[in-house]
Amino acid sequence: MTTTVDWPQLTLLTLRDPKAAAAEIMSWQLPRDALWMAAIVVAIAGTIMSTLTNFVMPLPEPFTDLFPNPIMLFLAMAGGFVLTVNVLFWTGRAIGGSGDLNDLLALLVWMQALRATAQLLILICVLVTPFLTGFLVLLVGIATIWVFLNFLSVGLQLNSLLKAVLVVFAAALALSLGVSLLLSMIGVSAIGVPANV
Repeated sequence: MTTTVDWPQLTLLTLRDPKAAAAEIMSWQLPRDALWMAAIVVAIAGTIMSTLTNFVMPLPEPFTDLFPNPIMLFLAMAGGFVLTVNVLFWTGRAIGGSGDLNDLLALLVWMQALRATAQLLILICVLVTPFLTGFLVLLVGIATIWVFLNFLSVGLQLNSLLKAVLVVFAAALALSLGVSLLLSMIGVSAIGVPANV
């Protein structure tokens, strides 16, 4: 099925009524392989924008050492996205959600596309009107939280923003525990941290 999308209109709808935007995106019923391909494209776009942003506004040295080149950054972003989608989905299921993985994946891919667009706007703001950058970053942060929680509520069929918040906290805890376990298994000394710390 061919779907003609008014992207600017969908962007405005996402900000104004994220639940309605989520319902529209889910109605497309996109196949999973197409969604994963879109996720890769969005991760590439995000990597490009992050690299450009870091070039204009360099991060402190300890952070730049984490991702010394764009390929490492892309792998981290793509891998982190895949992990986040699955953890959010199964956490939502654990607290009573009945949503479909494809729906959640479609919504989060769209969010990542908007994030890359926001990074571009922020970068332009830094170059043209740097005194407004902080205000724009604040607006983007608030909008991101608002859209994300609503997308989780709809995509996981939680029907509650409070449950969406619970999913976020539970998923964050699961991710942090998973990373800690992984580091303990591979040996944190491999990244320059003493194993007994």
